[in-house]
Amino acid sequence: MIQYFEISSANGVTESCSEHGNWLVLTEATTDEQAELIRTYGLPEEIFIGATHAEEVSHLEPLEQTSLGDAYALVLTNLADTNETIEKRLEPIIFIVSESLLITYVGKNSSFIDNLLKKHQNKITNFEELIAFSIFMVYTHYISELMEIKKEIDALDEAARKTTENNSLFQLADTSRKVVYIDHKLAGQKETLEHLWKKENFLETLNNPKVLYDIRLHQKHAEELIKIYRDLLETVGGLFTDMMDNNLNHLMKYLDSAALILAIPALISGIWGMNTGGLPGKGSSTGFFLVVGFSILLAIVVAIHLKKKDFSK
Repeated sequence: MIQYFEISSANGVTESCSEHGNWLVLTEATTDEQAELIRTYGLPEEIFIGATHAEEVSHLEPLEQTSLGDAYALVLTNLADTNETIEKRLEPIIFIVSESLLITYVGKNSSFIDNLLKKHQNKITNFEELIAFSIFMVYTHYISELMEIKKEIDALDEAARKTTENNSLFQLADTSRKVVYIDHKLAGQKETLEHLWKKENFLETLNNPKVLYDIRLHQKHAEELIKIYRDLLETVGGLFTDMMDNNLNHLMKYLDSAALILAIPALISGIWGMNTGGLPGKGSSTGFFLVVGFSILLAIVVAIHLKKKDFSK
């Protein structure tokens, strides 16, 4: 589906038609619609190939040999607010920017454009402002998700001190997976935005120091949070490992002590059960009970000794 909007300094963003619109939004675009745009504007054949994959690389590249004047492509990755897995929540957003036309590609079921217009429709007066507000909203989504991850890390830290159940370990794996994806996406977008800020035409046309400051502040905030939470998650993972090792040590201590206690009656009964002469009590029924009683008594004494012994020294 292709939507047409007109961006102007007088009216901001308004719905339009193909004849007057200067902003084209592709949402759930079919293969034929993509091919038509590529043919119409002479775009690279592979420009939309990675648009549905979470692994799409954020980048900024000039577009040559197109029918658009001084065009370039900017690819960012947004984090959608859904209950899906992290791979399905990461949605690449492609901006194809030229002097007279802006093309934006968003994935299936994406609400990014709707949210963007709901929050900033009246503030957007040119292509550069639309891209700037989009970047700002992208980082807002990442920060919001990182705040939720902090709650998960706190819950995991508390669980690691009490239990090593499978559910907690599964949650640790899921949270680690999210942190890895977000960490790499933020690192890739940082490099992309550094190249974008070096475009003098972009900054001159944007001419909005406040928005630029807010973007850089949000960017720095998100990058700082992901560093802290990544280290915290590694600490929690190490705590889980230490707790499992400690529980295993206690279990082995119990099993070794039990084996030692059981070995004492087995040793005594083995000696008295040897088929040789000269053993005391061999010809008496009382001898059997004496041997059993002595074995049990010695086992109890050893058990009490092991219980009181401090193995940490």
